[in-house]
Amino acid sequence: DGNVEGIPNSMLEAMASGLPVFATDHGGIPEAVENGVSGVLVRERDHEALANALLNATQDSDSLARIARNGAEVVRQKFDLATQAHQLEEIYLRTIGRGD
Repeated sequence: DGNVEGIPNSMLEAMASGLPVFATDHGGIPEAVENGVSGVLVRERDHEALANALLNATQDSDSLARIARNGAEVVRQKFDLATQAHQLEEIYLRTIGRGD
């Protein structure tokens, strides 16, 4: 339907803060959230699946803590400013023919 969004900054900020993320597989979200590893993903517009995921999380605090830690690590590794700047620089260098 043309409703496409990149990766929401608020989601990355939550992950970086160590909060577990529950989201849908919409837009760029799956680039940051691997289901069951760095967050919980459900199908877009599947309200029942989201509710079930939230309820299940209340039953497994160890898994929830692991997901939160993993999410914070994903943000540190893939989305911090230095990493993003380096990746963009590499794209520019490849584009102008001076990359490795």
